[in-house]
Amino acid sequence: MLRNFYGRLLPRGTLVFDIGANLGSYAAILASLGAKVIALEPNPDCIRHIHISYPRARIETLQAVAGPEDGLSMIRLSDERDDISSLSNEWIAAMQREHDEYRDLWSRQISVPMLKLDTLIKHYGFPHFIKIDVEGFEEHVLDGLSSQPPLLSFEFNTAYMSATLRCVSKRLFAPESLFNLSVGEPTRLELANWVRKEQIVDAVRNLGHGDRYGDIFVRLPAV
Repeated sequence: MLRNFYGRLLPRGTLVFDIGANLGSYAAILASLGAKVIALEPNPDCIRHIHISYPRARIETLQAVAGPEDGLSMIRLSDERDDISSLSNEWIAAMQREHDEYRDLWSRQISVPMLKLDTLIKHYGFPHFIKIDVEGFEEHVLDGLSSQPPLLSFEFNTAYMSATLRCVSKRLFAPESLFNLSVGEPTRLELANWVRKEQIVDAVRNLGHGDRYGDIFVRLPAV
C-alpha cells in the first residue's frame, strides 16, 4: 500500500531526499518506483541494515542528520527502539509526559555530522520530493532549506503539536502551497482535496491530543 501511495504522488526517475531513513523501508519503496534516493540516517545500526537489506537499490546513505546549519551535533539513541533517535530534548520530554512506555528509553548519545538541506542540494541537485521524519526536529530541518521543492512531507505527533504548527507556518512555503495529511502510515490522504495553510492547521487541531501521528504533505500547485 505504501508503494501505491507514493506511486500516485511521484513521477518516475526523480531525485528524493529521505531525511530520517531509519531501516530504509521507505527509501527502498521510493527507489523501487525509479527514484534516486539520498538517505540520511544517524544510527549506524540502521545504516548497516540498509546496506545489507537493499544492496542493489538506488539508495545512497549518509550517516548524518539534517538541520539548520552544517557542523556536528549530538543525537540521543535508544538501544530498545531504533525509530526514536532524536535531536530534540523538547520532543523527548513531550513523549515521556504523554506515554509512560517512553521513559528511560534513550540510553546513549553519539556525535554525527549535521548538514543543511541546501548543502545536500548543492551536491546532489534539487529533489522533487523531500521526506522528513526526525522525531521532533522537523522545524529545524526546514530552517536549512531555502527553496521549496515540488513535494515535501514532515512527520507530526499530536503530543507535540506546537512544533507542527511552527512547521506549517514556515516562510519557506509559498502562499499558494497546498497541504494534505496522512494519519499513521501514509497509505492514503485524509482530505478529499488539497487545502491552504489555514485549513490544514484546522485539520491537524481537529485530530485532538494524544497518541496520533502521521505526515503533512506540502506541494506546489503545479505538481
